[in-house]
Amino acid sequence: MDSSPIKHKALHFLTAEKLTEHINAWAGWATENKQNIALYRTPGHPPYMLLDGNPLTEVCQPIEELNQGFIFANYEGKAWHLEAAQTIEFTNSEQPPLPLTENHKHGSWKYYTQNGMQETTSKKAYTQWVAQAVDAINEGQLTKLVPTKLKLHTLGQNFDLAKTFVTLCHTYPNAFVSVVSTKEFGTWLTATPEVLIKVSSTGIFETMALAGTQKHTEEKPLHQVAWVDKDIEEQAMVSRYIINRFKEIRLREFIEKGPQTVKAGNLTHLCTTFTVDTKATNFHNLGGVMLNLLHPTSAVCGMPKEAAVALIHSLETHDRKFYTGYLGPVNLANETALYVNLRCMELFQHQANLFAGAGVTAFSEPEKEWEETELKFNTLLTILS
Repeated sequence: MDSSPIKHKALHFLTAEKLTEHINAWAGWATENKQNIALYRTPGHPPYMLLDGNPLTEVCQPIEELNQGFIFANYEGKAWHLEAAQTIEFTNSEQPPLPLTENHKHGSWKYYTQNGMQETTSKKAYTQWVAQAVDAINEGQLTKLVPTKLKLHTLGQNFDLAKTFVTLCHTYPNAFVSVVSTKEFGTWLTATPEVLIKVSSTGIFETMALAGTQKHTEEKPLHQVAWVDKDIEEQAMVSRYIINRFKEIRLREFIEKGPQTVKAGNLTHLCTTFTVDTKATNFHNLGGVMLNLLHPTSAVCGMPKEAAVALIHSLETHDRKFYTGYLGPVNLANETALYVNLRCMELFQHQANLFAGAGVTAFSEPEKEWEETELKFNTLLTILS
């Protein structure tokens, strides 16, 4: 089995049917053999699966010092590392033989599950949280808050996790799509549009401010999408938050691009990207420094951070767990790509908890924020149905 670092090369992608078959085979074998699994697809690349038979290790050092692998962090910022003991690249090139056994060659992936299923957040509760957040903003306690909610969804009898992953990859080509399935934390499926930090093999650092949400309309070009004051101000807050973090570390040599309208599945958002040449600025550990400064971003928490964290804790009755945390490959082929864990769900045997949130500002209306979070659920619900 190939355990070498990932090599970017001319790729011949597997068909959806073959890819589903290969993922089910490898994931089934890995689960039977008590391996932890990180399956993911970054935009423009084939899917990869990282396997490790050892327990996850808590991250207690800068990410630049970690062995190649995958990071999985919760909302509170506690992160775990899955080392890439084995790496499978799902292309027609150099494909290792499938580890078929009688136990799973005709079945779907029997993924790990944990206890801790949570009930659906009621509309009454969520709209009250939004109203309380608006009151706190108008009283000057904070400028933005991101209350979240969850939905308990029953999975269909024919639910196939590998097939769902493949469908998400094809449906949302610009999203980071992943399945993290571990003995410690069960199984999480994600299709997120938001980069937290990226560091390329050439030393280019990237992060983004992504905020403002509306339903995507196919007949309207992205450059014709109009935005209301609430969305424009919310996105500007996230951009200012990033710029202020650069100021904290006295970094002025960055390139800002945007805001521009981008499509993310069934939604459109306003996005501004920030890039830094870490070699030119002699800031080789910028990825790890910014990771600690950014999380949790104002896009998933609020501003100022301390007041937002406290109010979220007093309002929300559910446990966010890994939702609004971050995840992604680290130090693979000298590249790191960590994403905010949005549009995600925690899987149980026959049900799943889906999570969504909305940025609340002084312009927010509780009913509209409820509608926005329902739209965000549809990123995954459309595929599940």
